[in-house]
Amino acid sequence: MTEPFSTRLKNSTATIHDEVEHTNFVVDLMEGRLDAAAYALLLKQYGTIYDALERKSREFANDPIFTPFHDANLFRFERIVNDLYELKGADLPITSSAETYAARLEQIEKPEQLIAQHYTRYLGDLSGGQAIGALMGRHYALPASSLTIWDFAALGKTKPYKDSYRLHLNEITSTGGDEQTVLDETMTAFKLNGHLLAELTPMTERPATTVEE
Repeated sequence: MTEPFSTRLKNSTATIHDEVEHTNFVVDLMEGRLDAAAYALLLKQYGTIYDALERKSREFANDPIFTPFHDANLFRFERIVNDLYELKGADLPITSSAETYAARLEQIEKPEQLIAQHYTRYLGDLSGGQAIGALMGRHYALPASSLTIWDFAALGKTKPYKDSYRLHLNEITSTGGDEQTVLDETMTAFKLNGHLLAELTPMTERPATTVEE
């Protein structure tokens, strides 16, 4: 039996996905060793990335290969702007890696490449991203009003939505799309995300505590 493309995509990117999730910045943030300012800095980078992703999504909205994935209810940019305002993080710096990430999104010419970037960000938000929101509230006492990026209530129940999304991935060839292009660009998306998180690590590391003898 032929393996569904959604399964092959997940399995083919599992190693790099795991590496990105275990970047020092992510581990420290998720385990409560950083602070609200570190989370806001991450969100600032996301603002640049999602702005570019969502502008490109609108551009490809009527493309027959990308149309099944286009859903304005997924868009996060305006929520990020709101959250940054709540966190007083609007003036935080944008890293070079975030600018590189956004530039890659702006250069996309193929719908399959956009699907890959779309999948990497939004399906991640609907999965592990939900834990991020919960942990940020718990560790750093952030109110729900500053965590709206993780609110996907407009989609209904997330599991059926994700299942439907994976079915669209499995049907890419039937709309004229190329699976290998999606896979290749997904690897690129994970690499870009990894570079971003690696750059944030030295910007947010807590100084080591010295013990006086």
